[in-house]
Amino acid sequence: MLDFWDRLELTLIRQVTHLDYPCTLIIYVKAAYEIFKDAAIYYAKTTIPDTLESLDNLDYAVVPRENSIFGPVIETFDWLRSFEKGSIQGEIVLKIQHCLVVRKGMHLEDIECIMSHEQALGQCRKFIAKNLPNSAISKTTSTAAAAETVSRSTTLNVAAICSKVCVTMFEGLDLIKEGIQDEDSNYTRFFLVGKDSQHKLPTYPVHPTHALIRVTPTSLEMPVNLLALLKTIDVPIIRIDRRPSLSSLPFSDTYFLELNTSSDSPSWSQQVERTLWKIRDIGFSAEKIGTW
Repeated sequence: MLDFWDRLELTLIRQVTHLDYPCTLIIYVKAAYEIFKDAAIYYAKTTIPDTLESLDNLDYAVVPRENSIFGPVIETFDWLRSFEKGSIQGEIVLKIQHCLVVRKGMHLEDIECIMSHEQALGQCRKFIAKNLPNSAISKTTSTAAAAETVSRSTTLNVAAICSKVCVTMFEGLDLIKEGIQDEDSNYTRFFLVGKDSQHKLPTYPVHPTHALIRVTPTSLEMPVNLLALLKTIDVPIIRIDRRPSLSSLPFSDTYFLELNTSSDSPSWSQQVERTLWKIRDIGFSAEKIGTW
């Protein structure tokens, strides 16, 4: 028996839209629907980079930012290193539940290979170690891609970790076990990325209280002074992420700083701009890549 979200996902997957989400991780549909409800129709893409690149033609994209068990989603932050096509305009948090599926007629003891996205594999590490310690691991571009591969496979001893709706989406699959993630409190935060900041979002306040800025050193003549960087910023920093820089400087990093204000004030954007100039004055490159 399909629940409301399963029916919704199957409906949205068959529609066409100006909101982009990777069909890959079916849960993205829930994140998108929480924001837009019935006001949008939905395109599907197979990877996070494909989803974000499609902002050339579409209005919005929904991509995962981080998981409460497995941490930041590397593909998203790697793309944000060269982010130029729009701005982050919101975020949403959803609870995640993973399932183990196989070809019809197969059993747990028959499984020799487990396929899924690396985030899902990491979130189900304990289950795999306890129940399938000798099984090979195969990473795929998404959880749904893993389920589709298993459904088409001529090898019967493979399994996929995915959403239970995949059993309905792809023929020939059986659900062996629900809720195999290591922690019941398994949540993922999603970014809503828009190509045009002029669009009004239906569920977000008029005045943003968060900002994400990208900071990169412009020279390695001296060691990066992170303490000086942090002291320069006079608004609260609630999160810092780091990825290798795309610059030609060896061992240089790009930092993503999430800023926050407690007041719902129209002056927030001015505070963010002042912060960017202060960072640039001490020798860093700094760009705003979103407010919400």
